[in-house]
Amino acid sequence: MPLVNTRVFFSKRDRAKYISHLDLAGVMQRAIKRAALPVWYTEGYNPRMYTQFMLPLSLGQESLREAVDMRLLEQLPYSEVAERMNDALPGDIRVTEVGVPVFKNTDIAAAEYEITGELDFGQFREFVGREHIPAEKKTKKGVSELDLKQHILFVEVSDKITIRLPAGVDFNINPQLVLDAFSALTGSTAAGSHILRTKILTKNGEEFR
Repeated sequence: MPLVNTRVFFSKRDRAKYISHLDLAGVMQRAIKRAALPVWYTEGYNPRMYTQFMLPLSLGQESLREAVDMRLLEQLPYSEVAERMNDALPGDIRVTEVGVPVFKNTDIAAAEYEITGELDFGQFREFVGREHIPAEKKTKKGVSELDLKQHILFVEVSDKITIRLPAGVDFNINPQLVLDAFSALTGSTAAGSHILRTKILTKNGEEFR
């Protein structure tokens, strides 16, 4: 029987921003079970539900665009999948779209965020206009120094900050790193800032679908 590859997009807001990625996987799998979806399990000695999440979100950040892949044993109307999952999910996690996967997770190259809060937006505009923005990024191998200026793909500052940063399986820049660098270089606090992911983008600039 051919499996039906299915991609579910969902938002993660309010209290759900405090759910870690590991716990989110459990929440989604329990919702799939409660929704009684005919989901495929891996074979072997210890079968498990197949789910694959795209671009895990940092704890404390919200998102309008999260994605998880699953495989169904039969084709169901996408509207029915969304409705059944939303009935089974907590209110702060909402399925917004269901469809056929178009891109692979390795096609993801960037993400776009909105940052709001009690920041000095004029000072932030001057900050991103600097020729160099030194920062320290923690990796599995330790701490590496980098110039954030080279990695800010797009930024617009008004009464909020819209910023596009590298994201994907090879390299990521967390928007919190930008805020930390802003505070370190200017002495201006970014505490209480609200980070909302709005888009996931591919290497050619298309929205990830």
